[in-house]
Amino acid sequence: MRKAPIEPITDKRGHVCPPSAATHPKDRWESLFVYSFIVKFTQMRGKVEGLNSPMDFEDALLSNEPHTVMTQILTRFVLNLRPSTRNISADQISSTLSGVLADYSKGSERTVFWDDDLGTNADPFKGLDGGFFAAEWDIKLKILRQLVELQLAHSAGIKGLIDHAWGVGHGKHKKKEPADIPIPDPSDPHSRESLSYGPVGQDSSRKRYWVVDDSPRVYLSTNPWKVTSTIQTISSTRDEYVALIEKLKASAPRKPKLKTEIAHQNLISALEGRLEVIDKELTRIQRARKKVEQRNMFLAQAEIRQTRTRRQTRRPDYVYYGVENSDNEKDGEYQENNVSADEDADFMNSRSDTASASTSYRRTATDEGRRRSTRTAVVNNGTKRSAPEIEPWTQWRGERRSARLGAPPEAHLDEPPSKRARTEDTLSVKSGVSDVAMDSPVDSPAEKPLQMTHSGAAAVKPTEVAMEQVAGRKRSRFWYYAVEPAPASPAVPPVHQNANSRGAGSDFTSSESTTVPRLEGSLSPAPSMDEN
Repeated sequence: MRKAPIEPITDKRGHVCPPSAATHPKDRWESLFVYSFIVKFTQMRGKVEGLNSPMDFEDALLSNEPHTVMTQILTRFVLNLRPSTRNISADQISSTLSGVLADYSKGSERTVFWDDDLGTNADPFKGLDGGFFAAEWDIKLKILRQLVELQLAHSAGIKGLIDHAWGVGHGKHKKKEPADIPIPDPSDPHSRESLSYGPVGQDSSRKRYWVVDDSPRVYLSTNPWKVTSTIQTISSTRDEYVALIEKLKASAPRKPKLKTEIAHQNLISALEGRLEVIDKELTRIQRARKKVEQRNMFLAQAEIRQTRTRRQTRRPDYVYYGVENSDNEKDGEYQENNVSADEDADFMNSRSDTASASTSYRRTATDEGRRRSTRTAVVNNGTKRSAPEIEPWTQWRGERRSARLGAPPEAHLDEPPSKRARTEDTLSVKSGVSDVAMDSPVDSPAEKPLQMTHSGAAAVKPTEVAMEQVAGRKRSRFWYYAVEPAPASPAVPPVHQNANSRGAGSDFTSSESTTVPRLEGSLSPAPSMDEN
């Protein structure tokens, strides 16, 4: 009897775990897998605000809104795969994450989202309108698991840590071998002992107990090498942790002889030795949370608090009961002038040169509204009660209107003296001096006389008269005025060629300046000093 030929298996299926019936992330092995990667290969635990224990990670995973902890975790994972990524903000992290997964899903490598019917990797973001944060926690956990696997396989930084911990060197086949890098010490956080992960022990029934950090969280699992292995959380607080130790002691054999019984005793000793470390970690977490709560409280109070940005422009009015005021008739006037006095004080304080004047004014202006002493010595002494008479000009303290109030010159502002308008009326009527005399100061021997020429384009015509200055015109040492007298006006005496330029104008009197005829002529430039 011949055996039937064995048909080859064309559709090979990989290692597929049965679906989990867990209703909370704490009972999924992917949560332990992702959080242990965060603790061992990153420095986010304790550095990211709000990420101190596996419970914080699970709370961020259950949130349906953008969470700060989850955003920081996704950002770190994306940067490990793509160090030059920039769009990693909370509102753009979902699209960036979708692009990263799409790039790694194009090849033939099977991911968590492999579709056997289509023979390709499916897009986990297909059909998610709100992005990553709007998805169910099961989808989020699978995406995080896939990101961890991609980092372990493709991230240069993560692979470098693993090679350095195990002493793996690349390029040893070359002629010039690189220097051997020493293996890190076991106390190093990136050593082989620190990066390796295994159960803390097992009990007499061969169940494994897992601890990932210094928190009281403890996981219990069956044989992890079997497909049907399950995992669950049995401790999350210190009370539950102590209760677990008591339960293990109650089920421990009195005289252990087998390996499983000895392992049970070792498990109890290992869990008891962590109590002191757990207490320190809980104290640190409590202190960190209290600090965050205080900061949030201060921020909330700062929003409610009303900050005064402008100082009051009106002084507070104090009322003194039982004190007679001899100047009752001036109370109203004092209160009305309060605001103007403050404004004047602010104006004058900005000018350093009038600080003394403002101080004396402030002292005088506030004497009227000051409370007076009722002691007998003060009452009998009339000199202290009597205030000096305030002059009107002190109320304006150096402003322009103080000149009209009779202020002395030293109280005026340090401003340049004003100049009177140079018009014919002011020059002739107010000053009583001619235009030439106004602009002609004392003779200066250093200045040369104005030279005139009788040839060339600048020559003076026979009908013209050379004048150094004409009424209402500017005088200059570079040109002179050639004027022609009107037919009905008498001739103006000419200017002597050798006369001094500043002394020639002394022949004109104030009476002649008012009767100077209207001259018509042209402006002729003076020749150069070289022409003599």
